[in-house]
Amino acid sequence: MADDSPKLTVRLETDAQGNPTVIHQDEQRRYKIVFEVENAPLDAYAATFELDPSFSWDPVRMLPPESVGKFRLETTTYGDYPLVVRLHRAKAEDVVLKEGVARGLRRARESMPGNAEIDTALADIADH
Repeated sequence: MADDSPKLTVRLETDAQGNPTVIHQDEQRRYKIVFEVENAPLDAYAATFELDPSFSWDPVRMLPPESVGKFRLETTTYGDYPLVVRLHRAKAEDVVLKEGVARGLRRARESMPGNAEIDTALADIADH
């Protein structure tokens, strides 16, 4: 039986060679990441992504769905923090999903082929 409950995934954006996309800013390496909610309830009309204010100039972002049951936010990070996503529903209580950035990336890493650049990015993010 397939699990159709809402699921929050975290992944690194990668280039054509499978290496993480990095933005060098001051002395920090900021990695492009994607937060994605799949299997959102059909009546979810918006998702609020609550990011850590120390890692983002715009820490609370409300987005409409990209497609039925799917919400997506692309941003950058140089470190780990807790992420909260609230799925706003028309006729029911909001659904709240929580995940740590580093933990979510490690979980996504399990399904990827070996790549030293990805491993370095994950270590950098987990250490900050």
